[in-house]
Amino acid sequence: MTNSLERLKPGVVPIFRHTHATLIRFGVRREHVTAREVATEILADPLATFFTLHTINKRISERSDAEVCTVEHALMMQGIGAYLDAARRLPIFEDSPFSRDPRALAAVHALARSAQHAAWQARDFAVLHSDIRAEEVQVAALLHFAPELLIWLRMPEQAIRLRRQRRRLSNVEAETSVLGDSLDNLRLPLLKNWNIPPLTLDLLSPVNADRPRQVILSACLEIARISERGWWYERLNDDYIALAGVENAALETVIATVHANAARVARCCNWLEAPPAATWGPMIPGPWPVEEEDEEDAVDSAKAAAPPLVPAEIKAVRPAPAPVEEPEPEVCPMPDKQVFRETLKNIDQHLDGSLTLNQMSAVILKGLHTGLGLTRIIFAMQTPDGTRVKARFSHGIAADDPLRHFEFTLANKDLFSQMMSKMQGVWLNEGNRQKLWPMISPKMQTMLGEGDFFSMSLYNGTKPIGLIYADRGKHECGLDPLTYTDFKMLCLQAARGLGKIKAPA
Repeated sequence: MTNSLERLKPGVVPIFRHTHATLIRFGVRREHVTAREVATEILADPLATFFTLHTINKRISERSDAEVCTVEHALMMQGIGAYLDAARRLPIFEDSPFSRDPRALAAVHALARSAQHAAWQARDFAVLHSDIRAEEVQVAALLHFAPELLIWLRMPEQAIRLRRQRRRLSNVEAETSVLGDSLDNLRLPLLKNWNIPPLTLDLLSPVNADRPRQVILSACLEIARISERGWWYERLNDDYIALAGVENAALETVIATVHANAARVARCCNWLEAPPAATWGPMIPGPWPVEEEDEEDAVDSAKAAAPPLVPAEIKAVRPAPAPVEEPEPEVCPMPDKQVFRETLKNIDQHLDGSLTLNQMSAVILKGLHTGLGLTRIIFAMQTPDGTRVKARFSHGIAADDPLRHFEFTLANKDLFSQMMSKMQGVWLNEGNRQKLWPMISPKMQTMLGEGDFFSMSLYNGTKPIGLIYADRGKHECGLDPLTYTDFKMLCLQAARGLGKIKAPA
């Protein structure tokens, strides 16, 4: 650890070309820019943020015990004009020797993306928590990534070795084998050496992990890390729950906010050559792209495993048999948000009674299936005599599937019958299965199977229309809070559309 800290000691840090160019443009009209405008650009660059806070705190620490924890405060302390003049002389990362290795360039861009994402999430949730110093949490999120960025800048060979080791060992084991200690243990001493103030160090310290600001920071850092490879990991739920507890907000609201923040930071910081986490929102089935080191390792392993062929052996070589094709593994469906939005719009455009029941039902079923990624869908309608609700339209249900015979009597007191008393929805899952499953008749239980499902009754004003049931078929293809929110929204719109159909079928 001592050796690593020595090699990562304070010095000049390059900033990204985009930031450098923007600061030069600000310098031309310095009389008309505010500290907030300049700070916003710097905060999008974790390297510029790190170096700015290091520089100002090093300078003032020689004269007083004051500490500067935000970029805006740093600009006011130094003066906007003086800062912009000094920024012209800062080295540019893309022109530096560090960026000549394409692996280092790609890795630093990817780390910067993660830092931007974590910082954006942290600031937004700090603001939602009524934190009047939300930028301090944003800065702490950016500086969390400073040690690893410095390793790529100062110790690229160790950085490459660390990335390879992380594929074989746990993060702590890999970091210890390459750096002599874990990054978590290295982070605070390194930042202290770089004159980062105690308040920021306290935010990053695990000792204070149960405080609201630290809970927000920790959850947002974890969200940024996990979402680099998609949004369908169960571990994300722990972070959503932690944020929901701090914000005193519904879980689905937190999830929607996180997804919206990911999209916003992707749009606002699109100058880095690395895919943002929002790219993986509409996850499409398929293999994850093979990374460069994986390909190198595979080639090296193949060479080591195959001894050189001598001429006699070459004659004995026979063509390899054709590989046996294995069936493609079934994958869980993923929502298509564009189709979901188009479905809502399509229904809204046909509230003039221009669609028949069959046409409107087709629009609704497409939205549920393609838009929300639901596979088995039943649209059941109340019978003319008003005594039963029976399947009328379906999607994704085989001819021999018992679910095709979905039907229940309104006079009963089971779950679906009770739902028909008013417009309401239910998501049956592991959290409420013990309570709700016994409320379903044995015959219906056999039809539904053991997986989770969504269901919602539909009303036209005070008049019941029917009920929608939907699931993802296989038990392992679970449902999530965000899809449930969208399901209810689509059902509400469906009820409006069905109440305006051209004529009864």
